[in-house]
Amino acid sequence: MVKNWIIYILALLGSIAFFLVYQMWFAWYWLLVLYAIPVIAIVFSIITVICFNVRVKAPQMITMKMDAGLVFTSQGPTYLPGQLYGVRMTIKEMMSGIEQKYRFVCQIGTDYTVNLDTEHCGTYVIESIKVRVYDMFGLIPIPKKVELKGEIPVLPVQRMPSIVTDANGFRAKILSKSNSPYSELYDIREYIQGDPIKSIHWKMSAKKDEVLVREPQEETHGRARVEMPLQGSRDKVDQNLGEVLFTIKYFLIRDIPVSIKVISRYRHPEIFEIRSKQEMDRTMRKILRLPIEGGEAR
Repeated sequence: MVKNWIIYILALLGSIAFFLVYQMWFAWYWLLVLYAIPVIAIVFSIITVICFNVRVKAPQMITMKMDAGLVFTSQGPTYLPGQLYGVRMTIKEMMSGIEQKYRFVCQIGTDYTVNLDTEHCGTYVIESIKVRVYDMFGLIPIPKKVELKGEIPVLPVQRMPSIVTDANGFRAKILSKSNSPYSELYDIREYIQGDPIKSIHWKMSAKKDEVLVREPQEETHGRARVEMPLQGSRDKVDQNLGEVLFTIKYFLIRDIPVSIKVISRYRHPEIFEIRSKQEMDRTMRKILRLPIEGGEAR
């Protein structure tokens, strides 16, 4: 802490000047006390480092717009009150590529929260963290090794695709011949000898001046395929991912496997096969680490 050292040096110079001018015994005593402060600070710092412990509580997975952060909880020797520790940390948001640096000093025994920006979806990755333990005077820092690696996914808010007015708007696009003659879906084709008379579409036959019959069809739930380019503004990417998440859950509830092809900034398509909720969670974690086209948020 530069400020503390400046205050200490000014106090020391002032004490030396006072002693040289007046040469009083209490000035000499005060000068010895000031000289002893750095030694005391080193001893206190070493004791604190030995007993010091810091833990970081990070959320496993959060959703956009939620309040979230990293909570630092520390413990140290109770017989040395007022000890401090400082943290320097770099957190990278993977989709935009933006790195944020955090620096703070906190008293040992108290909690400190580093708030995360959850305005957009993505993944925060802790790139590096450095911890230093200070004495009660804030003069002598001693580095403390802390292993903290991890990532925090920020999920998009689910939203119904804009092309669908309601959940029943999803329709299978694959039709196959039905064995049921009462199907509401049907295709029109020319009459073939042997077709039942009741299958003739009389109105259409009259218009076309040829005999046409209804061929019953049924919906076939094949494999759903979603193609998603990661490009555009962050708001647009948030919207696309929210619609994709909604669509995946819609199909999984109906036991329909989903295949997603994602085109990232590097133009290397990645295909993800999703058959269960667990695979969906793993896939979303991977997608939220991919860089969007254009890099930084716009």
